Amino acid sequence: MKKKFLAILLVFVLFLSACGNKAADNSKDAKKDENKKEDVVTIHMLVPGYDQGYLKEQFTDAIGRFEKENPNIKVEVISAGWEELNSKVVQLYQAKKAPDIMLLGSRSLRQFSENGILEDMSSMMTDEQKADYIENVLNTGKVSGKQFGIPMALSSRGLFYRSDLIKEAPKNWEELLNVAKENTKGNMKGFAIPTDLTSGTDEILNFIYQNGGKIVDENGNFVINSKENVETLEFFKKLAAYVPDPVSTTRNDQSKMFVNNDLAMYISGGWEKETMDKGKDKTPYKVAMLPEGKQKGVTIVTDSYTMSSISEHKKEAFEFIKFMGKLENQKIITAAYGWFPILHKEAEDPKYADDFNKPMRDIMEFGTPEPQVPNWDDFNKSFTIAVQKAMTGQLSPQEALDNCQKELAK
Repeated sequence: MKKKFLAILLVFVLFLSACGNKAADNSKDAKKDENKKEDVVTIHMLVPGYDQGYLKEQFTDAIGRFEKENPNIKVEVISAGWEELNSKVVQLYQAKKAPDIMLLGSRSLRQFSENGILEDMSSMMTDEQKADYIENVLNTGKVSGKQFGIPMALSSRGLFYRSDLIKEAPKNWEELLNVAKENTKGNMKGFAIPTDLTSGTDEILNFIYQNGGKIVDENGNFVINSKENVETLEFFKKLAAYVPDPVSTTRNDQSKMFVNNDLAMYISGGWEKETMDKGKDKTPYKVAMLPEGKQKGVTIVTDSYTMSSISEHKKEAFEFIKFMGKLENQKIITAAYGWFPILHKEAEDPKYADDFNKPMRDIMEFGTPEPQVPNWDDFNKSFTIAVQKAMTGQLSPQEALDNCQKELAK
């Protein structure tokens, strides 16, 4: 009887032990799953205009491929309106909620780096990675020699003109004025200078640079009311009779006006090709290099990947930036809006030597980056309004730029 009892007791103990081991194993498995979840890092990227479709398809595809290659990193996109972008970046930083990665115009890098918002990525980039980029393009992401931005998009400019009305594109400012005058008839204006607050500044800067002018000097101080810049606005006054309303006309209006037979010439970039090609049977066009003033010149515009200085996931954020800079990924971004090469290997594509792209490619040899100012939004508003007042005769070019200089140099 005693032996039987002991046997039963032994079976019971073994049963409890097995259950305990099973529970322990389940607990270990649960802990493993929990650790696995904790190992996945989510990084956030701020993309202006994303909700309206800007690069949405391209980034959605790229993020999917990146996450497949890097299962421990998830990427979530935060959208912001273009006009509120800079103020939103400041607000998020002050609230200690700045996204890990932010797509910003390189023109704003000085402002945000001086405010401590951006991380210097100089030491993160290898020499091999730096060598992949066209040097003067990569340099647009630098402030005081430090790499606060890694370029994502590069645009140039060309002169679009009616090839059925204009036999030869104007090569200098004098010819531009004459051709604009000759083609201002009825509802048609000869030329357009967009001076709207959202996108006009870069187009105005083309002329500033062509006249040997600048916005800030070597020390970063404003020199807006320089002799060269006043001369540029005096030329704009001469053009005023042959352009659409300088206050209400936006850059986005130009190609529409052109295909509607309301405009003979305008300056813009490669993103216009689709609209222009659709209307070319009725309004045939060609693209030429920008007319020169005292010299050839164009505004080199780049947008950059930047990293928040307070990001807790800088390693993972840089992995995504590095992934997007690979040739196969960068080519997709560049092609999205008819932009120009950022990487040396991109530039080997023969399409950049065709009749459409060549004038915009060639002028970049004479390009100047957007000015690095203390606050782009303040500069953009004050400078654009000054140009509008000079063109509409409210103030003389000298008075308009003197006021602008005074406002911004406080």
